[in-house]
Amino acid sequence: MVIATGLAKGSENMESFGKNMKKEMIDFVSYYRRFPKVAGKPSFSTLYTSINVLAGHYTSYGFKYPLPEKRRKRLYQEYAEIDKSLRRGR
Repeated sequence: MVIATGLAKGSENMESFGKNMKKEMIDFVSYYRRFPKVAGKPSFSTLYTSINVLAGHYTSYGFKYPLPEKRRKRLYQEYAEIDKSLRRGR
């Protein structure tokens, strides 16, 4: 997701990367949402929010268009928060 967030317009294989990323995000959420011990953690809820933002962008704008800078900045902040929560075991 971090790589997908940083892709610029015209990046090589951007469309195929985006399609694969969306499928992986959906598979991840649909699998781990079933486990209350995982789904209740702050890191999962923040990751779920990030997945929704990225998947929503792909749904609205397609796979050929990069994320706007404001959305990209927000996602990088969420990724940092997820990393911090995971290091704390949350």
